[in-house]
Parts: sequence; C-alpha cells; structure tokens
Amino acid sequence: MFMTPRDLDEVRSFCAEKRYDEALKLCTEFISEQPDHPHGYHMRAVVRVVMGEPHLALADRDKVVSLCPQEPGAFMARADDHLRLGNFSAAADDLDRAEKLDNAHYWPMIPFLRALCRARVGRVEDALADVARVPDDYLLPGFDDALPNSKQQLAAAVEEARLQRDSEQASEASA
Repeated sequence: MFMTPRDLDEVRSFCAEKRYDEALKLCTEFISEQPDHPHGYHMRAVVRVVMGEPHLALADRDKVVSLCPQEPGAFMARADDHLRLGNFSAAADDLDRAEKLDNAHYWPMIPFLRALCRARVGRVEDALADVARVPDDYLLPGFDDALPNSKQQLAAAVEEARLQRDSEQASEASA
C-alpha cells in the first residue's frame, strides 16, 4: 500500500500515548517509500524532540532543509532544535535564512528568537537591534521558563548578556 502524508496523522496519537517506537517506525516506513518527501523526515524529527532527543532530530531537519530550501518553516524548525541544544550561533544562522524567505508569517518570532541567540553568543549590539524590531506587546508562549516570553524579559536577558560581556572584557583587560 502506497503511503501518503495523511498516513502520518497517527504519529500524533502515538506520541500522545507515548508509543514512540511505533511513531518512529511509521515515519521510517513512510521515508522508505517516499525518500524525497519532507513530511516523513519532519514528523520523525518531531517525535525525537517530543522524546527529549532533539540532537537526533537534526539529521532529519537537515534533510527537510535540503528538500525544501525555499521553505522558511524548515529553517525555523531546525533553529528550534539548535536552540534547544544551546547551539545559539547555528540557530541564529537558520533564523537569518528563515527571515530572508519569510513573507511575515514568522514575524516577530524570528527577531525575538534571534535576539536571544545573538545575546548568548556575545553579539549584544545585533541582539539589541533585533529586540527593537519586536513589538512591545509580543508574547512567545510555549517555552515555559526556558526562554523569555515577552519583549521585556527578552530585553532583560540581552542586558544581562551585555553586562556579562562587559565584565569579562574588563577582567581580560586587567589581567
């Protein structure tokens, strides 16, 4: 039987029931039948993230990006995984790519997340420029306390990164 992307709808149910092996198996079957279709790779990456293994999702995200190089969502998903892993520079790069392709669907999420990434790698001025682009009332739900969820919290995180950078530079200068 030829599988279609709709056949992967069951993956969500499997994940809700924590039947991850079955979810992965279904994704793998889809990929073996349709190796050039991005949905199987995307869903397998989602399962791996839900399982708490975003590092295993990256290869599938890379495949989705290679199959859909003009799709901003492919870069957004990979940026999300990099962010979860603390790969802030790689996440910022993917957010840059997504922004170039985006038709405002992911705005202002892109500058919000990129500001955080840039601050974490010491690019504070670039982070501040991104913060300035985020509307004052923007909220980023869904990350619990792992990430700032408002512009005000984001600005505070960037300021903290600036203070830390300045302190490190002062220490180096006095040494």
